[in-house]
Amino acid sequence: MAVKREHDIQYFSSLLSILSLPFYDVAALTKLELINRSKFEGATLFARKLKINLRIGWKDELYKPQFPIYQQIKYTLDPSTNTAKCKLVYRPVKVMDEIPQMPMKQNFLENMVLWCYDSDAHEAVIVFKDDQENFRMLDPMWIINMSASDINKLFHHDIFYEDKDTYQAL
Repeated sequence: MAVKREHDIQYFSSLLSILSLPFYDVAALTKLELINRSKFEGATLFARKLKINLRIGWKDELYKPQFPIYQQIKYTLDPSTNTAKCKLVYRPVKVMDEIPQMPMKQNFLENMVLWCYDSDAHEAVIVFKDDQENFRMLDPMWIINMSASDINKLFHHDIFYEDKDTYQAL
């Protein structure tokens, strides 16, 4: 499971580990469209359940995201109220330590026509001749697992993108 951000990707070992994110982050994720490339029905149901729980106020304990814990700062008092100062503390998010590398087919770009940046899904798309299915690259790190000839082929073809996506595409 992956959550794609503007500048990085967070990988989670399971759907429920997404709930280790702070509540405001999970609430923001529920407002976004789910891109489910694997067609895994559980991911669609999970996203729907999160939207329902956000609406009812996170009542279901199983689908409750992380909320902050108030922690007193030792030896500090607020002079105006004479009460102890507190800070909000979040537990660390349960993301995967290592980026999972997708096993790539080797030398599969012989029939490549072009590659372009899809600004809706924020992915690079490789388009092939004939009726071969397009290849979508979620994470640019996947290029590491490609063969040298495939990397060369990508290098010699310019990536197509819209003017507004210049920064992201390059």
